[in-house]
Amino acid sequence: MTKIMSSIAVITLLLNYANADETTKSFYGSLKYSNGSGKETYDFSNGGEFTENFDMSEISLGLGYILSDNSRVEFNYNTMDSGGGNDLKSFGLGYILRLNNTSFDAGSMKVTPEIGGALRYYNNNVDGIDRTALGVKLDLGLSLDVTTALEVGIGYEFQYISWEDVESYYGTESTSDVINGFKLFTRYKF
Repeated sequence: MTKIMSSIAVITLLLNYANADETTKSFYGSLKYSNGSGKETYDFSNGGEFTENFDMSEISLGLGYILSDNSRVEFNYNTMDSGGGNDLKSFGLGYILRLNNTSFDAGSMKVTPEIGGALRYYNNNVDGIDRTALGVKLDLGLSLDVTTALEVGIGYEFQYISWEDVESYYGTESTSDVINGFKLFTRYKF
């Protein structure tokens, strides 16, 4: 009986919190899909260089906090597919500045331009070799407030990834990626 009463109490509290007005909702969950292309550059200590173009798609899940000026801080988990058969995983911490002074109405909904940036940590395993990298992501977007709790949006993003150096047949190998893509995203405040 105690478990049932506790469950009812927790569900009631969650429903009350979910139905709270917009000013009391400070957290949100996000889902993003992006698609684009990139260029990977291999630079060898013996003087050689090789570049490779690739297409990519990425799915990102995030948990964010809404600051008092309506900007956001977000932690996210990302998985990228570049068609090579191995998914690239990353964790990131980002900041999204919402340009509230430049918002405009689209019918009954509000559209807000955004500028964002994130630092990311990548991990990849290719042929049994673990490699890590640090990256920077910059993005521009438009967010549409569908309801007080739901946002959807579109945008453009740029990523730069610098992989740790590894020893190869050609000497020390330094690898970097530059990626450009378009994104679709949704956020739900709770």
